[in-house]
Amino acid sequence: MLYSEGHLLLLAAPPGRGECPDVGRLLSKLVRCTSTQGRTLLRGTSKKESTLNQSANPVPDEDTAPDAPTVSVGAGAAKPFNEEQRLAALHRYQVLDTTAEQAYDDVTTLASAVCKTPIALISLIDQDRQWFKSRVGLGVSETPRELAFCAHAILQPDEVFEVRDAQLDPRFAGSPLVTGEPGIRFYAGAPLVTADGLPIGTVCVIDREPRALAASERKALQSLARQVVAQLELRHAMAGLELESMTDPLTSLWNRRSLDRRLHAAWNLHVREAAPLSLLMIDLDHFKRINDAHGHPTGDRVLVQAAAIIRDQIGHDGLAARFGGEEFCVVLPGMDAGTAQQRAEQLRRALEDASWPDVKVTASVGVATAAADEDGSPNVMLTRADRALYVAKRDGRNRVRHFEGWS
Repeated sequence: MLYSEGHLLLLAAPPGRGECPDVGRLLSKLVRCTSTQGRTLLRGTSKKESTLNQSANPVPDEDTAPDAPTVSVGAGAAKPFNEEQRLAALHRYQVLDTTAEQAYDDVTTLASAVCKTPIALISLIDQDRQWFKSRVGLGVSETPRELAFCAHAILQPDEVFEVRDAQLDPRFAGSPLVTGEPGIRFYAGAPLVTADGLPIGTVCVIDREPRALAASERKALQSLARQVVAQLELRHAMAGLELESMTDPLTSLWNRRSLDRRLHAAWNLHVREAAPLSLLMIDLDHFKRINDAHGHPTGDRVLVQAAAIIRDQIGHDGLAARFGGEEFCVVLPGMDAGTAQQRAEQLRRALEDASWPDVKVTASVGVATAAADEDGSPNVMLTRADRALYVAKRDGRNRVRHFEGWS
């Protein structure tokens, strides 16, 4: 006779034929699959020992994982109702595909030690994948989202999602992560929930043997998840502060500090790849007269508009920065002298032809270029560009001059 208890079927011996065989031994012979209608089929050693579990929503017994949304094997977890906002929150941290960081690796090391599991992960659920910010005991950096246990965990963000034996869970029994490497049997994941209540991933632990978390382990996993969110918020805040410290507050161009850093990086690239490097120094002609005649608010508007024109003219070919006062600097990696001089002339004309609300504005431009095989330094390049700018202003302003020497 066959008896159905929840979503497990137990085989009992008919009366008078001895004791019922060990349930664990019988279950090990069963092969679980899913019908096209979402019903669970358990098949024994003969056709007579098979039946359909008619329940579309199996009820777990004491030894199975907590309730979770029912999903057919291979179908993947359902998307959260707030998926669009959840993805926006994840992408706001700008952490996907970043390099390893000790603060996060410390968390997975602790999770593995506290929960006594060979695998621990910080998993972030992206649109079509789960990506691991940190991992212990696992070689891959991401898996498809439809295979992710963590994609189920974020559906119940207020508790630890636990699968005590994946081979006995119809949602995961057929997963290649269970039937193949890494051979998941046990999983527990504490959701990473942002301050806005949006679950973006988990801190999870995995074992290759069935088991259950102790209450203290479950609590520790939730504590580590909160620490990861705090670290993400700190990282995001620091990135914002760094960006603020590297940009000019008036024009939103890079500031002098950022220019120095990026010019040195461009110079290193020039040396490493034997590629040319050009630099433009731009000065708004007679800017002091604008401030004196029309006031500093007008001068500020001129600077903002000039910065926008420079940014648009340079596009993705270089980096524009406010050098100081009414001077701007543009770094042009990979650009030779002739091309740089043409771009400088286009920029000068764009400034001259622009519609200015209060006063006509022109600019003088100095150009310096380091040839592909030329030695020197980024600081010398700045000095050369500044010398060329001096010559442009000496020759009457509103013109472009390329560095030709010091005389």
